[in-house]
Amino acid sequence: MPDNAELVAFRAEVRDFLAAELPADLRRKVIEHRRLEKQDFLRWQRILLARGWAAPNWPVASGGAGWSPAQRQIFDEEAAIAGAPETPPFGLRMVGPVLLEYGTPQQRERYLRRILTGEDWWCQGYSEPGSGSDLASLKLRADRDGDHFVLNGQKTWTTYAQYADMMFCLARTDSGGKPQEGISFLLVDMSAPGITVRPIRTIDGDTEINDVFFDDVRVPVENLVGELGGGWTCAKYLLAQERFGAARVGRAKRELAFLQRIAAQRVTDGAPLSADPVFAAKLARLEIDSLALQETNLRLTERVLADGGLGTEASVLRLLGADLAQRITEHQVEVAGVHGIPFPDGAFSPDGAGVGPAWAEPLAGFHLNLRKISIYGGTNEIQRNIIAKTLLDQREGRWQHVDLQDEQRALADAVGSYLDREYPPPPRTTLEPAHWKSFAEMGLLGLTATENSGADASTTAVVLAELGSRLVDEPYVSTAVLGARLLAGGLPGQRARDEILPEVVAGERVVALAHGEAQTDHNPRSVETRAVRTGDGWSLTGQKIVVIDGGRADHFIVSARTSGEVAAETGISLFLVDRDQTGLDVRDYPTIDGRRGSDLRFTGLHLPETALIGAPDHAFPVLDEALDAATAALCAEAVGIMTAVLDVTTQHIRDRRQFGSRLADFQVIRHRWVDMLLAVEQARSLAWLAARHVDDADPTVRARMVSAAKVGCAEAGRLLGQQSIQLHGAIGMTDELALGHYVKRLYAIERTFGGARHHLTRFAENS
Repeated sequence: MPDNAELVAFRAEVRDFLAAELPADLRRKVIEHRRLEKQDFLRWQRILLARGWAAPNWPVASGGAGWSPAQRQIFDEEAAIAGAPETPPFGLRMVGPVLLEYGTPQQRERYLRRILTGEDWWCQGYSEPGSGSDLASLKLRADRDGDHFVLNGQKTWTTYAQYADMMFCLARTDSGGKPQEGISFLLVDMSAPGITVRPIRTIDGDTEINDVFFDDVRVPVENLVGELGGGWTCAKYLLAQERFGAARVGRAKRELAFLQRIAAQRVTDGAPLSADPVFAAKLARLEIDSLALQETNLRLTERVLADGGLGTEASVLRLLGADLAQRITEHQVEVAGVHGIPFPDGAFSPDGAGVGPAWAEPLAGFHLNLRKISIYGGTNEIQRNIIAKTLLDQREGRWQHVDLQDEQRALADAVGSYLDREYPPPPRTTLEPAHWKSFAEMGLLGLTATENSGADASTTAVVLAELGSRLVDEPYVSTAVLGARLLAGGLPGQRARDEILPEVVAGERVVALAHGEAQTDHNPRSVETRAVRTGDGWSLTGQKIVVIDGGRADHFIVSARTSGEVAAETGISLFLVDRDQTGLDVRDYPTIDGRRGSDLRFTGLHLPETALIGAPDHAFPVLDEALDAATAALCAEAVGIMTAVLDVTTQHIRDRRQFGSRLADFQVIRHRWVDMLLAVEQARSLAWLAARHVDDADPTVRARMVSAAKVGCAEAGRLLGQQSIQLHGAIGMTDELALGHYVKRLYAIERTFGGARHHLTRFAENS
């Protein structure tokens, strides 16, 4: 969903409106998790109505805002962040759209205006004892008696029925045929004789849900919406309306901000809890997941806008949003600690009960209340079933092109077609140098080498996803991304820029960065290798370990300290070193992913002045930026690999039969597959987010986005690897299957340029 000028202006308009019109006492109630009453909801609804914003998904002609899905997403997000109450959905977002689509002119005339003004408060009569997620099994009878239906039975879990003037409900009008075919959609006056509402007290102490009993309740036939027996059609349409905005991104941001505030306030052992390294890592992980949810929501919303549907996207977003919301509340009560135990009367009142910190009083109840979000509207298990039924049983081909722009898709198709035609599939035993030359001829080796290439990091990400999905073993990231960026930083007269870079772009040279040292896994600042000026150049002493793709490199780009302390940013310089240079000892070895790594030892190696890359002592910013670009590229490669892993696992569980059935028919297998799919979607979002920020002018923003992507892709890759082997069974442990080679590459990527621990710490430090 591009944040174009119109949407930017609309977001600003929404923020201005909220700042001016949202009452402070309502905002405080929402932010502090105090309980909202009916009058609170109605008050906010009438403020929105005065602006024409009460019904975002209604057409203007019917009194609605007439917003696009993108505008609705923006409003919901900004309103939640600001602390606005969520208007109850039953009238405005559920029955209202159903009446607009299926209602008679008389029904629309009678009810729509009263829904807008709040004169009619609605509740939803769907669930029954024994008919929750299995809604088609409902038993509430609606028998025709002249010009009325007579209702007998029960509805349960009916939210806000104690306030309701009207109910829309599903009732059984025919017991023959398929269960769904005998269900009708009815509008019921809650003041009708024979209706009894009994509150149900929930574990948070509230009574917002109710049992509703029907004893010979008479409902006029004109209150039937749609066709007799057509209630299932209305229900499915309503469900699509209900699931829009399922990610609840704004709520996640608001609650995460609240968590960060109370963690900074809560002092334990003489220091704020936010300063505790263990808890700081938890906060950083939640913030990364919030970024992933936001980006996934944008991607899938754009997909909906393009396709005009709201299929499995809503279920994906519902699962991700519910999981994140519940984990945030778990950490909120962790901050409360012992103060989360008291639960006095008045904990949810506007001024609290005066027991412990005011912010802590309602947290236990709020935390318990949010357990419901993975249950109502179809449990998480039902959402997984929906996704598996639609995607596992129908899915064909790779998915990584689905969110690309036209030019990006054309590039991906070109690269993918070449690889499918010419590149041997894994596992492979030999590599042909001709492939590297072909990459050069396709212009792939010069994407990041020159400013006038017209490419950006997102273009590079598209290429890497294709290379990853075919498990291409060429040293692309080492040479064409990291190496090319560093060589391009050379100055006129230096060999790196004038001689080696053109040869790299032409596919004639391979370079590798030699930066890691024994005392650190990955820290761009930590350099002990020394370069000392001599009369006509430099003398290099020290050693480097695990030089990625060093076994194929013609030249090494070596970081060395030319001044200052070991961990200082200043005083680092870069040098170009030939493999066959006197004074360099190279030990090559295979790496876990089948590539060739190297350890280097320099014993007084003499370098001419032209071997310097860029200015002396000031290489850190260039090195840090290039490493971020390479890390983002690896994340894109990992996404391509994970997509391929999901594809081969999908095919295997479809084909493999056990106990007389396909593996794909076992629910536990289907749910594991959905968890793999969710992990890939989150990783894809973070990888594309990082690619967009690789060239960000603000190095802090760049560092945060790249580290977020590395953490997310590392953890997703680990899950994909473990689950795919498990689902393949014993054959997944064999080297003859491509799967194991994908998994080993994911293992190596997770540990290249800093693992999850390093990048989680880096993300937190830049927050």
